[in-house]
Amino acid sequence: MTGPTILIVDDEYGILELLDAVFEDEGYRVITAANGKGALDWMAKEKPNLLITDMVMPVMDGAALIAAMAANPDLANVPRVVMSSLPEAEIAARCPGRFAFVRKPFRIAEVIRLVAEALA
Repeated sequence: MTGPTILIVDDEYGILELLDAVFEDEGYRVITAANGKGALDWMAKEKPNLLITDMVMPVMDGAALIAAMAANPDLANVPRVVMSSLPEAEIAARCPGRFAFVRKPFRIAEVIRLVAEALA
């Protein structure tokens, strides 16, 4: 794919597979990782245009990933979409910076809309 790169981070393989297919069909280049550490390892080589991340994951959760990105000047301005079943207020308290929030279970159309808005 030649469109913007979206990095999707979730420990649920089914969600990664679904979002990968959806966003590739929308014309985006998609990279996936199963946790925040895998995402940071990938971002050490390349900066994504947008991050979609779950919050609750093993190894490194979404809050730690977002904090690490916020502390890195090269990654601090990457738009973020956070997906979680946790309350949005709890996510906001734990995650520095601005982000779009999607409650799990999510509607595909909502995630597509938020991604398009964040990349506009």
